[in-house]
Amino acid sequence: MALVAALMALSILTLVGLTATFVTTTETLINHNLGSRLVNRYLAESAVEEARSKLPAILPVADHEAVYLRSDATIDPTTGNRDTNPFFDPAYGRHGMTSARFIDSDLAEVEFAWVRISRKTEERAGYELDGDSTNNGEVVGYGYDSSAPALKAFQFVGPRAGHYGSPVYLLTGMATAPSGSRQMVRTEVARPPMPPISAAVYNKTAVRLLDEVKIIGNDGNGGSDLAGIETPGEVSGNTGWVRGTPAIVSSSSSSHNIAALTAMFAPPLSIPVQRVDSAVTLSSGVYSGSNLRLGRPGTDRRVPAFADGDLVVSGNSQGQGFLVVNGDLTVSGSFGYEGVIIVNGRLRFQGYSVGPGTGISIRGAIISHPAKGTAPSVIEGESTRIRYFSRIVATQHQALRHARLSYRALTGLK
Repeated sequence: MALVAALMALSILTLVGLTATFVTTTETLINHNLGSRLVNRYLAESAVEEARSKLPAILPVADHEAVYLRSDATIDPTTGNRDTNPFFDPAYGRHGMTSARFIDSDLAEVEFAWVRISRKTEERAGYELDGDSTNNGEVVGYGYDSSAPALKAFQFVGPRAGHYGSPVYLLTGMATAPSGSRQMVRTEVARPPMPPISAAVYNKTAVRLLDEVKIIGNDGNGGSDLAGIETPGEVSGNTGWVRGTPAIVSSSSSSHNIAALTAMFAPPLSIPVQRVDSAVTLSSGVYSGSNLRLGRPGTDRRVPAFADGDLVVSGNSQGQGFLVVNGDLTVSGSFGYEGVIIVNGRLRFQGYSVGPGTGISIRGAIISHPAKGTAPSVIEGESTRIRYFSRIVATQHQALRHARLSYRALTGLK
């Protein structure tokens, strides 16, 4: 009986040991697979971000085209099948993608496989967007409905009357491990659509002009002329130097969804102003600086500069691109800017001339949206000149980075 009891105890202990070994081995394999999948996911994400940074140089991408950014020149996702080609892309040749273009990556050491860049359609995205219960092959845009009372950017399918904006692109990245495991991620990106510009200066509330301020909506690049000032409020003061077609629109019913517009250009799409120029300081929610360089006209084109509060600019400052201020914008002294200025608050320009070449000169357009009931925006100074230039606005818009609209990990490609 003692021998039987000992054998039974030994058998139980053996089973416990075998079970513990099996569980440990299984957990080790699970952790290895999860780790491999996580590494591949990060590799694919890195590759997608490289593709997003390269996208302006890659464009245009035709509706029928698939552009592959690949880590190795020997990788061809369009040939063979899953059994013969570990980098095979089963989506190629479907949903209207009939031709391929290949671009070599600058991050070969990251060891991802490829990123496919294509125009977005419902078929390629794998979900229905426009409410008709059918995934179709029409390309998707990201922009505005011009008939909406308060404009807010959104995605829409195909050409639609009154809709305009930028194409949406699908960036699908794939990384594979030596074991054969694959991880794919997808990001939808689009260049932020240009806010509708109907005047050299759009101001949501009243505008007060002092001295001989020159605000000109006539296009300095010879394109279509706009109004000088558009506002649903009152324009008071010296309006004799305002030019445009018409000079002043004081019964405007159009509007901007300024909260959505400000959020669209917020970081990470933009750079905080104190990083653009280290001379900017922040105190009690107010950004201020003298002799700032918010992008250097004629030399570089930056992504938008963003101030998450009131911005006070003084001295001999200049810039170009998109300047977005989530608060009031106060400018004094000499300030030259080329591009678009978006202000979620009041304008206070004091462009007194103190010598040759000084004053305020804005070449582009301004959109300002003070809160209802606040004091009027004030623009003053004989040396203050604001003029619309369509080519400058278009050039700065084309320099914008593509914003990420969505991101998800994929379990497979069809």
